[in-house]
Amino acid sequence: MSKQWQKAAKRKVFLLAALGLVLVLSSGAFAYTYTTAVGTIGIGDPSADVATSNVSSSQPDWSSITDNLSENTTCGEVPTGDLFDITPSPTYSGDVLVDVYLTNAANLTRAYKYLNMKLYLEGSEEAGETPNYQVLSLQNGRASFCLAGLASSSKSWVQTSQPDFEGGTLSQLDTTTSPGNVLLDKFSDNVTDSYNDQSKIASSVNVTISGGQVSLDYVAGATANETLRPTADGDKTNIAYPESPPHWTEVDDVTSDGDSTYVSTEWYTWEEDLYEIGNHTAGYGTINYVKVYMVGMVERTGGTTLRAQIKTNEVEYIGTEHTLTTSYETYTEQWNINPSTNTTWTWSEIDALQIGVGLQRPSPNRYTRCTQVYAEINYTPQNYSSPGTVTSTNLLSGETVFSIDDFYYDASAVPSGTTLKVQYSTDNSTWYNSAGTPGGWDTLSQGSANISLSGLGWSGANFYYNMEFTSDGTGTPVLNEIRVYFSTYYTSGTLTSSTRDGGDYGNWDWENIFFTISEPSTTDIQFRLRSAATEGGLSTATWYGPTGTGDYYTTSGIAINAVHDGDRWIQYRAYFSGPGDATPTLSDITITYTVALSGYTVEIIGGGYCLVSDNTSDWAVGWTTTPEFFSEATPR
Repeated sequence: MSKQWQKAAKRKVFLLAALGLVLVLSSGAFAYTYTTAVGTIGIGDPSADVATSNVSSSQPDWSSITDNLSENTTCGEVPTGDLFDITPSPTYSGDVLVDVYLTNAANLTRAYKYLNMKLYLEGSEEAGETPNYQVLSLQNGRASFCLAGLASSSKSWVQTSQPDFEGGTLSQLDTTTSPGNVLLDKFSDNVTDSYNDQSKIASSVNVTISGGQVSLDYVAGATANETLRPTADGDKTNIAYPESPPHWTEVDDVTSDGDSTYVSTEWYTWEEDLYEIGNHTAGYGTINYVKVYMVGMVERTGGTTLRAQIKTNEVEYIGTEHTLTTSYETYTEQWNINPSTNTTWTWSEIDALQIGVGLQRPSPNRYTRCTQVYAEINYTPQNYSSPGTVTSTNLLSGETVFSIDDFYYDASAVPSGTTLKVQYSTDNSTWYNSAGTPGGWDTLSQGSANISLSGLGWSGANFYYNMEFTSDGTGTPVLNEIRVYFSTYYTSGTLTSSTRDGGDYGNWDWENIFFTISEPSTTDIQFRLRSAATEGGLSTATWYGPTGTGDYYTTSGIAINAVHDGDRWIQYRAYFSGPGDATPTLSDITITYTVALSGYTVEIIGGGYCLVSDNTSDWAVGWTTTPEFFSEATPR
């Protein structure tokens, strides 16, 4: 068949025109029919207004079917696009059936071998099925959809529990102290006195405050000696005689016994013994020196053959080498300070001290002997005054304090025969121990510890302590540092809430914001809102108060700024403030809104066709390639 292209024939296009009907279903008795070349469609009688169905402004371009028609273009994919906009009535609630009819199938069959169109209605039950479309064809001239459960509704977003609030982002806020409430968070601070000066001391009696320590005053007595003798072998028993330990029993005489007991060597190099001397029992005060005494002799004179040994702080020290005579004589070595620390000896160092002797022979086959070794500890007694007291200034003056929590101390010494006690006050008049007993004391031990004061329930910027030192005269407690710990509220904090989705297929009208808050004097909570069409858009959205970006929601029940209407997603931010010693409290927040029904669109999303031929002159009279559709919406 020859191809005669008739422009007028090729371009015969039918617009939707009158067939793009608008149908409004209302209450009352109506009966509509629409007659096509295929048949008659009856429409039922609705009991109330249901929806309007309008022709979409942008339609599929059916002219593309016959544009550039050739042998290779008689089959293809149908054009896509919107057909009808379905708008449910705001007063209607329930299910709506949407039917779309192909009304000019008779004319279409003169141009098409087949025509299949995939119709889709987002939000319909069918859109959630597989496949998610309905087919409208020359053989099946009706596609049906159901919009289920339509209703305009008033909704609310309520946050009142700990998980609700913790779903957002909290800065310097506390949700755990009072679950279900949001408070300003607290942080711990402290005031410390390390006794490098007396700036935090109001008064003191019988104590010395200096160099980072507090101790009892003392009066020095007359110097005295305490003698300490060997009580056991120490870390060395290297002198040749006796051949086996113990050696200390040979030199522990109170009075030298000469050749009755002794240690001895005939070896040409130095041999050494060390002996433990036990703990001191009489000495106290300041140690002036440690002197080691040795009684020894040689069989024949010649060379240095005796020297003192000590071991302190795990280090050995050797004294001066002495040349002995052939008769027993006394030799000494004195250490005025501890050579290990280069400071004054301490009594604990004396208790751990080992003393000893080193011997070597004067000449071949001749012996050197030592019959007695002991230590003399020279000290100046210190008679400590007792009792001594220290009373502080107000340590929290100028601080902002919600609660007074703990008292910390570090006492490097509380020797036997001494005590160290403390009591507390908020008015420098009435004193308590940590249990709240009026006039009571907390007794301190050597070392460091925290004493909880939470049971006192104290707050505010007033705190004093009174420390008492006692002694039997032989020693003193030594206090190195104290601290008072207190808690303070942050002065500001924010809660940026989780995000709220207004829901699908709605026109969102954000109405009111309600909240339950407690605001003690000088505390405050204020709110702002931000909204966006998408959740992702919230992060860059602007925060608004009830009238703009410069104010806040401060009254419960106030209307929400209309700038948010139409946005699907919303979020609030709460701004907390306070003076530091009090906090406002947020207990719950409610945002109310209405979701009005939105419009739905029936659209062609795909499909296929084949034409009778590539020459329109071969087509039967009355042909068209442009489908004509009819839509109706009825209640189910």
